[in-house]
Amino acid sequence: MSAIQRVPTGISKLDSLIEGGFPTDSMVLVVGHPGAGKSTLAGQFVYNGAVKSGVKSVYACFAETKDTFFSNMLRFEWDFERLERERRVAVLDLAVTREAGIQTNLNSIMETMSNFKASILVIDSFTAISMALKEYIDSRVMIHLFYRFLKKSNCMSLFIIDQPWGSTAIGERVAEFMADGILHLETYFDEEGTLRRTFNIIKMRGTNHSKSTYEYEISKKGFTLLDLTKMRKP
Repeated sequence: MSAIQRVPTGISKLDSLIEGGFPTDSMVLVVGHPGAGKSTLAGQFVYNGAVKSGVKSVYACFAETKDTFFSNMLRFEWDFERLERERRVAVLDLAVTREAGIQTNLNSIMETMSNFKASILVIDSFTAISMALKEYIDSRVMIHLFYRFLKKSNCMSLFIIDQPWGSTAIGERVAEFMADGILHLETYFDEEGTLRRTFNIIKMRGTNHSKSTYEYEISKKGFTLLDLTKMRKP
């Protein structure tokens, strides 16, 4: 059996926890509370891939505008506007529409992926898309379409999923069962009122991944996982 090909995340600590990176044709969910840093992690992955490895990506913005995304990423000195001019990244500004417009957006994503010859896709966020769907079956059909297209194209994808405060659900119903991997970012306030951030790898198919809980921080350098020995005591 041949070794699984992987796409490095460029986040050294994360790569060490998943045997060097994401499997090349995997669909990975990044699930977390509001403000947990989901878009930061995804943007860091795409930026590192473009700058360090020359990997082309498509970043589909549903939860925020393209200009807002550019501005937010510049806080970490990640110049996505320059990368797009250099045709190393394509950023799509796709407004959340009524159900009738979703197919048009999906077609735009798939067409851009094919024409751009991209090997990575980020959907930010899948929750924003699914909110426009009336029925559960529609969400299931849509995720199946994405999954089949990405597998056929041998593309790796990150789907950002918003987890409401107080919810124990990890993903978007059928999405968590189809996904090859799930990264869970959780935020909460401890007894002293200090904001804590924890990271878990729920699953990663074909990977002997870490089963431990890690704390992480969002700083001017982006998403950084802390060693277990550096975790603050509860």
